[in-house]
Amino acid sequence: MLNIVLSTVQPFLKHQMVYVRQFIKSPRTFGSLAPSSPWLCERMARQVEWASVKTIAELGAGDGVLTRRLLNRMAPGARLDAYEIQPELADRLQVLAEDDHRLQVITRSAERLEGHYDVIFSCLPLLSIPVMPRLRILHHVREHLNPDGVLVQFQYSSLSEKILSRYFEWTRIYEVRNIPPAWVYICKPYRKRTE
Repeated sequence: MLNIVLSTVQPFLKHQMVYVRQFIKSPRTFGSLAPSSPWLCERMARQVEWASVKTIAELGAGDGVLTRRLLNRMAPGARLDAYEIQPELADRLQVLAEDDHRLQVITRSAERLEGHYDVIFSCLPLLSIPVMPRLRILHHVREHLNPDGVLVQFQYSSLSEKILSRYFEWTRIYEVRNIPPAWVYICKPYRKRTE
């Protein structure tokens, strides 16, 4: 019985330690001691009408906890660009990319997005990122969303709402089944007025 418990717990603890090591190494760019829960990932993925989505970006993809769910929902011809600046985590994502041609791992900052997207999922810890890079990221996200595109962003605090409001109109939902609980923001760029 003990061997069964250990064989179940050991991979979980190993996965947790990856997050703890990354957080200690770079707390400003790695915003959590634990991966996002399955409930948070599912809540984020459900905010999108998948039938019409062809181009997706994931910012701060980590080791692929959310990425796997997105790939499961994507159409066969869709593309997912996973941005991750932590080399150890990008290597883990690359293993996923070897098994699924729709996934491209991009190892540069979200300040340098390429292409245009129907939806952008963001797991970036906005409040931990210095102000100027944070502003550049949100500006680039807004500029790289297709018309009718959406940003799905999670945060542990509502303190990022003021800065989100600078670029987007948004609604939010709360997911308590995560450590810590998190807000999921569904953000759309403000409509440009035509005169």
